[in-house]
Amino acid sequence: MAHKTREAVPTDLFRLIASRRRQRVLRLNPPYSLIQPDALLHDLWKSQAPRHSRTSFVYVYIERDSLLGYVQARSRGPRRDEWAITALAANDRAPDRIWEALLEELVGAAGEHEALRVSVKVPRDEPRMEAFKRLGFTHYTDERIWGRLYFSSSSAPGDEPQHGTLRRQTNGDAWDLMRLYSAVTPPAVQRAEDISSMHWQRSRMPKPLFLSHGLLEKSYVWPDASSDGEGLGGNIRLLTGESGHWISMMCKPDHDNRSVCPVALDYMLWKAMRSGNKPVYCGVREYQVEIEHLLEERGFHPLSEQELLVKYLAEPIKTRQHSLVPFLVPKQREVITSKFALE
Repeated sequence: MAHKTREAVPTDLFRLIASRRRQRVLRLNPPYSLIQPDALLHDLWKSQAPRHSRTSFVYVYIERDSLLGYVQARSRGPRRDEWAITALAANDRAPDRIWEALLEELVGAAGEHEALRVSVKVPRDEPRMEAFKRLGFTHYTDERIWGRLYFSSSSAPGDEPQHGTLRRQTNGDAWDLMRLYSAVTPPAVQRAEDISSMHWQRSRMPKPLFLSHGLLEKSYVWPDASSDGEGLGGNIRLLTGESGHWISMMCKPDHDNRSVCPVALDYMLWKAMRSGNKPVYCGVREYQVEIEHLLEERGFHPLSEQELLVKYLAEPIKTRQHSLVPFLVPKQREVITSKFALE
């Protein structure tokens, strides 16, 4: 049976819309898939940009001139060398083989676009998990999603709560945030995410609404409260979209900095409620479980658990390089330069 997996073209837009009700769609990119409306049309439009400026990619599966499925991916933030899979879909008539065919096409295209890795977040109980693992995706950590879906009338925002040493994040905090991330994140996760200090830089100019996807970000930090008192002790971030809010937090594991977390969380919840009575979500990774009791005390409930996977397409390799190394021979009283292979 003839079939073709290829990059989506503008004419596929109408076919995707027409078959949407028959599609089973896996939303694979929280928090964006939770706090934003469906971004398929926006991503399909952006996928038609010239190759050098493209940040969104859509591939479709065609069989007997019928569009049976599609896969979406985006560049991760400003980086073009890493893609994140955001959605994978097939209609109710599609055979199981198309899931893996779509992923194969995406991985091959990522390599052609000089991406170094492809990442994805898959629900732990998802039957299609094996398709990812057969294609070489490896697990590097778990994340549990908590949600506070409703607010009572008594929780309406009042006066601004006390927030102690909490202050707005600035670009000057980028290096200290990188050090904080390195201190609290396991090495395997650091290797999979490959984050640099540029990740923590904030744009000096606010993005127009059509470029920010309707997302508003507020990020706060606090100084190290431990006896060392060096750098930052924690960071909390609020991302607000049309459909909800997402809170993320990291802090040093000592008692003094953990004691700041309740104050920081209450302040972010107050900020969220001021932005509209929408659901609030929070992702807690397996190495951050101490945050979960704070969420439970504030009316959050666990919603799902997901595995974070990555596929490496290319990796830098250490090579042996020759270097001239001078050393002194005392008896001859002269310097002799020799050639050694140093790594």
